[in-house]
Amino acid sequence: MSSAFDLALRAEQLGQLGRLAEAERAAREALAVDPENPRLLGTLSSTLLLAERYDEGLAVAEAACAAGPGLERPHRLRALHLSMLGRHAEAVQAGYAAVTIEPAEPAAAHGYAKVLQRAGRPLDAVRVATRVVELDPDSASAHLLLADVASDLKDRRHRELARREYETTLRIDPENAAAKHDLALLDARSRRPAKALAGLVQAGRLDPAMPQVLRTVVAVLWQLSWRVRIWLIVGTFPALAVAATPAVVVRSYAGFVLVATAALGWWTSRDLPRGTWPVLRRAVTTDRPLTVTYAALALCLLVYLSVVVTGFGLAAVAVWILLIALGWLAVFVRVVRRAPR
Repeated sequence: MSSAFDLALRAEQLGQLGRLAEAERAAREALAVDPENPRLLGTLSSTLLLAERYDEGLAVAEAACAAGPGLERPHRLRALHLSMLGRHAEAVQAGYAAVTIEPAEPAAAHGYAKVLQRAGRPLDAVRVATRVVELDPDSASAHLLLADVASDLKDRRHRELARREYETTLRIDPENAAAKHDLALLDARSRRPAKALAGLVQAGRLDPAMPQVLRTVVAVLWQLSWRVRIWLIVGTFPALAVAATPAVVVRSYAGFVLVATAALGWWTSRDLPRGTWPVLRRAVTTDRPLTVTYAALALCLLVYLSVVVTGFGLAAVAVWILLIALGWLAVFVRVVRRAPR
């Protein structure tokens, strides 16, 4: 019997390291010794959950529930597999069964909160996630869970709660890349793009393999492009108005636009950490419409530079045409990317 549990322990450790094929093999070897042991079945079900093999994992979790109906973990695993399969009503029932069996077990409450979140019940998820923090206040994962479910709610109170919990997570675990990324995402949603970019670069350094970092950087750069476009739209009206005035006035105003744009860029980028620019270049070149957008914005500034040199104010009409084209491009991209696939 001890050899079976040794194999189960090895399977758990391998699963945490991401060596899922070896973990599954060890779990199945343990079950070959004791095929109806609910704890060993739970180990295999947990491994299959990590491997995203939810149908198989659900069958094993249900076998574990039948073998040990009074144990919390089989019900929790069953809930998580059901949740990932989109069977939310059953998942919530299974999650509730787990917390009923072990009301003081943080893992049970953690799983139940995740199930409620996926079931579209964010307020209930926040309530249960708060209980997880109460049960395990020194756990970074508990605070991260509460932050994540609170950030699903768009009101100011829950956003402030999410921010506090992300910051608490990072105080406990300063190298938690997920918390750093999600806090940056919250900054982006709060219209703090420069702060968001700084957080995203730090998250990417902590976990270079995190795929969502680059996607979020792209989203923040779109947000920044809107700011630049709005400024240029506002700035181009006076440029066209002074186009027929003496050249010194035209040159002076065009110079003002360039200086103000440079000041806006400096203000936005002043707190970015070292190593940000390669990340920004990669993000811009990864998203073709974003590449076109920033190339067109650069062309707008070149037009203003030509006005400074030549004094020909009507050249600002080209800026207006470019900005209109960029507006249509942005609308087209938003419609296409929001369309169901």
